[in-house]
Amino acid sequence: MTRNKRVITVGYLGPPGTYSHQAAIQQFKEYESQPNTDVVYKPQKSIGACFTSVQDGAVDYSLVPFENSSNGQVVLTYDLFRDWFTSSASESAKKVVSTDTPRFTVISEQFVPIHHNLITFADDVTKITKIYSHPQVWTQCRRFLAEYELDNNIKVEKLDTSSTSKAVENLLHVSDPEERQKTAAIASSTASEIHNVPIKIPSVEDFSGNTTRFLCLGPDSAYLDQSGHQAALNFTPDTNSGTSNQKMHLLTFLIKRNDDFGSLCDILEKFKKYNLNLQTITTRPSIDKPWQYVFFVEVWDGHEPDALKACLAELEPLVFELSVVGSFYRSRRFFEMLT
Repeated sequence: MTRNKRVITVGYLGPPGTYSHQAAIQQFKEYESQPNTDVVYKPQKSIGACFTSVQDGAVDYSLVPFENSSNGQVVLTYDLFRDWFTSSASESAKKVVSTDTPRFTVISEQFVPIHHNLITFADDVTKITKIYSHPQVWTQCRRFLAEYELDNNIKVEKLDTSSTSKAVENLLHVSDPEERQKTAAIASSTASEIHNVPIKIPSVEDFSGNTTRFLCLGPDSAYLDQSGHQAALNFTPDTNSGTSNQKMHLLTFLIKRNDDFGSLCDILEKFKKYNLNLQTITTRPSIDKPWQYVFFVEVWDGHEPDALKACLAELEPLVFELSVVGSFYRSRRFFEMLT
């Protein structure tokens, strides 16, 4: 008797061939080879759609870009976490964000090396005068583009697209043979493979260590029974070879008495008191009140399981809108990049 297959649905910022797609594959590739398991990747039109698709149960998991080693934080993702986990959502966000408590949490992270490539049908790459790509790519390939123009004594027209994969797809619609010889895209090797357009110059990014960190959203255990999701996957060091044994927590809060001298120091002191290593701290405007900020902090608990709980109890009188956006094990790739 054949057992029913388990189907895992995964959302990512589309279309297929993006770095978000690559992050999703990295996260779930171990499950693709498991018997009686299918992983179905579903492209989403926006980062916001990645959030709502998990909330609505349209997908089991979603990957969202969180920060880049060259460009810094992905502020749209931070703003979406703010809108979902605090009451200070903007009016436009309230049309999208459900009034229900978020049914998802951050359950893991992925680090994707960003290797941009010059992709084209052109026989002679020195004759390229038009390049498609995502706007962020221009700053990540500034040195290559400047040297390319100087060496070939030409000026390249840079055309923005919604994704690097879309940039390569645009090449397929250039029907004029002469125009094809002048047009290229800068994108990932995955986009080159999916659209079957050759890479002519690999790794044109300025920094070889350029990496984007993605967070994986999954169902909160408090909602598993009633949400219709299948049992949550267990991304722990024991079940996932890409995961370390060091646990991270992403928290968000607003300072209760923001105009008091030392109010932020009082909060940070609590993390130190309980030996919670503060990894990152970021702020976004609260929208609710001018010059009020939502704080995002990431802390490592140092294998002290009760430390975070005790710290949060002492933080409560000092802050409001305190939420644990997610607790997850740090990726092994993080430590590999440090060494």
